[in-house]
Order: sequence, then structure tokens, then C-alpha cells
Amino acid sequence: MKTSAILSLFIALPLFAEETSVSRLSQVRDSYPQLSPDGSQIVFQSNRNGTNQVWLMNRDGSGLVQITDVPGEGAETPVWSPDGEWIAYAAYLGENNNDVFVMKRDGTGNRQITSGPGYDGHPHWSADGQRIVINSDRDTPDHSVPWNRRFHDIWSIRPDGSDARKHTHCEGVCTFGSFSPDGKQLLFRKVDVAQGLNWALEVIEKNSEIYISDLDGNNARVLASHPAFDGWPLWSPDGAWIVFASNRAGPALTGQLWMVKPDGQDLRQVTHGDWGHAQPAFTADGKALTAYRFQEFTDHEYGGIAIFSLSSFSH
Repeated sequence: MKTSAILSLFIALPLFAEETSVSRLSQVRDSYPQLSPDGSQIVFQSNRNGTNQVWLMNRDGSGLVQITDVPGEGAETPVWSPDGEWIAYAAYLGENNNDVFVMKRDGTGNRQITSGPGYDGHPHWSADGQRIVINSDRDTPDHSVPWNRRFHDIWSIRPDGSDARKHTHCEGVCTFGSFSPDGKQLLFRKVDVAQGLNWALEVIEKNSEIYISDLDGNNARVLASHPAFDGWPLWSPDGAWIVFASNRAGPALTGQLWMVKPDGQDLRQVTHGDWGHAQPAFTADGKALTAYRFQEFTDHEYGGIAIFSLSSFSH
């Protein structure tokens, strides 16, 4: 376990406000932030020590501590269990091998819950804490093909690694899955083979969209369809809204947060300004969002953690 002085950019911002005053405090990337269920700590992914690792800090930015020390390319995408006692995350274990782990909130009790070659990642807990939703390419016929040509599907497992269940049959790229709070629906990002726009707003023959379906992947439909890149979808705690990031408002390499109801109605842009925002997560009470706040260029990016109040957001 390692400690370091706080460098993270942590900003409280009003909803829909234009952001005009920014202090760039570091060149690191503090990303995938999520506030603990009790509101006291933020878990996030950071490259501040040279590789991606999982870090914790208090909500006010104090008490920064590194809680993983995974060799190589490190650890990523940490998420809290609903009771706040555990953190799930993914880690690179070697070439063509990415797996999911769980650990206690202080970094102890670490255990690997997926295994085998290929990519298992982007864990999200079910609302009751009984299952962890992941995306996995374990059913890819040929793992020698590039990552974006494998069969990534949404799976779920128990926190002890048992009872793996496959929920989609995409035969393509389906990632970042989560169950609705009532456990009846599945939310995920899917890459369709259709003309779309990449993160740089260049025309390509793929389109990243947000999908909602039954738990078995049936009755899948697109939410807030657009040729631009849509990704990182998550449910609000009450299931009334879905938040995601999209570059549909431009400019290139700059995404913003959007919210939409599960029936596809009432699409609203949440963040604005010159800084991009991605990787959103609701607080447990649904009254705020955490997000990665960044500046991205063709050769580098940097960014930190932001929290947005939803107090003025009308339900």
C-alpha cells in the first residue's frame, strides 16, 4: 500500500453551468471515479505512479492512498459494492489476459474471480450485491484476432467467481453492462456495423450506441440513437434515468454527459464547456454524479475528478 500527496483535480460544479475557470493541477489521468455508498470516499483509477492502479481518497480530496500494486499495465475501472465493503476492479495479467478481482475497501482480502485467456472487464455490481456484471470475450472462436474483432458479450458472476451466466449473444463488441436496479433489464454499450463517428468525429463504418434489453439479451433497443460515439451508460439508483457520455455535441475529442429515461424519452445534456466529461457514476442517493473531467488531444490527455450536483434536475 502506498501514499502520496493529493494532486487530483476535484471540482464541484452546478448542473448545466458553463465551466470557464479551470486550474490544471497535473498531467495525470484520474478516471473512473465513484463515490462510496456512505458518501465518504471516492475510488478511482489513476496513472499517477506510471501505471494504472486503484486509489482511494476522501470526498474532500484528502487521505489519498493507493490500494493496488498490479505489475505491468496495472488495474482499472474500480466500482463499489452496494454495501460499501468491497471494490471490484479489472487487471492486466499479461498479454491477452485481463481478469476481474474483488477486494475489501482497504485493499485487503484481494481475490481473483475470473480466469483464463482473453478480456474480462468493466465490472458493475447488481443492486442487491449478489452478482457482478462484466463484459467478456471468452466465447470468441479465435483469440488471436484483434480486440475489436472478438465476440465481447455481457456476462454476470457471483462475487466468489461462481455461476457465470451469459446475457447477450452479440458476436461483436458489447461492453459496460449493468442490471437495472429492479434486476429486470440489462443496459450496455454495443458497437454496430453501420456508418458512425469516432471520438474524433471522423466518419467510420462502426457506431457505438447505448442498448437496453431483457436480461437474456432479447428485445434489445437503442436509446438516444445518434451517429456519434455513445458510451459508459449507467442506471440511476431509482431506475428512472440512464446517464451516458457522448461526443454528439462536439467538438472532436470532447464528450459530455447526457441523461435519458429508459423509454428513450426526455434526452438532456448535463455538462457543457471546453472540458470533456466521461465515465459517469451516480452517487448512492442519486443526487449527484461523479465523472472523469479531461482535456484530450491527438497525442495526449490529462484530467481529474469532478462531481456534479443534480439538485436542480427535475424528475
